[in-house]
Amino acid sequence: MIISTVHTTQNQRRPVYEGTRRRLLLVEEDSNDLKYYFGILNALGYDVIVAVSYTHAMDVLERERVDLVVVGQGSPAFEGRQVVVRALDLYPRIPIVIVARALDIDCYLESMELGAVDYVEKSASPREFMRALDAHLHLEAAA
Repeated sequence: MIISTVHTTQNQRRPVYEGTRRRLLLVEEDSNDLKYYFGILNALGYDVIVAVSYTHAMDVLERERVDLVVVGQGSPAFEGRQVVVRALDLYPRIPIVIVARALDIDCYLESMELGAVDYVEKSASPREFMRALDAHLHLEAAA
């Protein structure tokens, strides 16, 4: 049963189904990026849990069930590594998407080796970002 329709960019419409609202953990230390991605995810109908630090994200993972984790990455040092490792320790099949300030091949390779399912640049359009999340939420639901 459709309970509402969410309008997205470029006049797209996306149905939100009763009982299927997906929960995402958004981990982002940059307040501007946090507002930006929260706005996109919230407008698309996702239930977004926000973590403003990697430590906070680890606490959230211990007490909340989420369907996908989005980890903001600001530098090539890959500070979000600990969140990826902990999330997969707790929920081995959870999709994790890294949203990086810039493409860094070492960070990309490490995140994939750790078990992240995608690596998106922060410069990606909202549509590209949404496609990455939808693809992995769809695959996770089918598994």
